[in-house]
Amino acid sequence: MIEKLRKSDIPLAAKVYRKGLSMEIPKGDCKLSKSIDVLTNETECYVYKKENKIYGLLSFYHKTKNKIAIDFICALKSRLGIGTNLMRMLAKYCIKHNIKYIYSNVSSRDDRVIKFYEACGFRKYSYYYATKKFLLYRVKAKPQDILN
Repeated sequence: MIEKLRKSDIPLAAKVYRKGLSMEIPKGDCKLSKSIDVLTNETECYVYKKENKIYGLLSFYHKTKNKIAIDFICALKSRLGIGTNLMRMLAKYCIKHNIKYIYSNVSSRDDRVIKFYEACGFRKYSYYYATKKFLLYRVKAKPQDILN
């Protein structure tokens, strides 16, 4: 079940967030206190819960009136549809709020995540180096593309 992050879920959600980040960014850059701050102050956050355990997390922020940027999406178990369900929930949210585009950044090192975004309807449109050796692709999609 997908629901908006509750205060009582914050410690568990922050651990999921941190665990997911540790797979994507250089070691040492994902502190628990920073994770909690992002989840509670900087983004809107939804969790995928089953039996009071959090198995997935999606956080995003409004870039402009017509654009949303995904801060983070993570499923602790792969190939169960958790990430896809979170992405579809976001697409429905965007359609309801007349948001035309969803943006994200994807590590060039993680083919699994790149394939996930592409399967959801996202396309690469640019790239940049977060650090000297850490290349990120910029991807975007229309909400309708995600639901097709």
